[in-house]
Amino acid sequence: MSWQPATEAMERVLARMAPRPLAERLGPIDQVMVKTLRILPDQRGYFTEQLRRGDVDDAGRPFIPEQPFAQMSRSLALARGGNPPELIKAFHWHRRQWDYWDFVQGSVRVVLVDLREGSPTEGRVQVLICGTHAPKVIAIPPLVAHGYQVLGLTDAILCYYVTEPYDAASPDEGRISWRDPRIGFDWTIENI
Repeated sequence: MSWQPATEAMERVLARMAPRPLAERLGPIDQVMVKTLRILPDQRGYFTEQLRRGDVDDAGRPFIPEQPFAQMSRSLALARGGNPPELIKAFHWHRRQWDYWDFVQGSVRVVLVDLREGSPTEGRVQVLICGTHAPKVIAIPPLVAHGYQVLGLTDAILCYYVTEPYDAASPDEGRISWRDPRIGFDWTIENI
């Protein structure tokens, strides 16, 4: 697969991130939305609505984009136990596409990086724990790099919805290494 190269603007954001310690860059990213799912259990199991027209996120903002969903996909990440690099799928980004992530099995650490030059949260890193015991859907805007790490010994299953269909001839996707020193995220899992 041919990945798009980072734009000059993205490279400038990454360069400005490098000298600042990660602790100073952690926090919520503008336009990233989180919708905690409401679980409706009964004696047979449970039901939850992942996405529906009129949804709002945890902050009360409209959650569903005006454009219709273009594609729904599923990804499996095998749990292998241990620390990096074996559990990490990061980072990728899109120029036009919004992603809506819902981890329906397992437990993961989602890491988001704002690569939008001029964004109010340019260079910020946001970390979320999601999965079986923390059910939520994350709306990820274009040019916010995203990736995740499986936590624990259960495989993680990600169901995701996107606003642009995949185009193999011209993929709207770029990659940045999970260990890019300019981002400087420590993927180590601390065990007690």
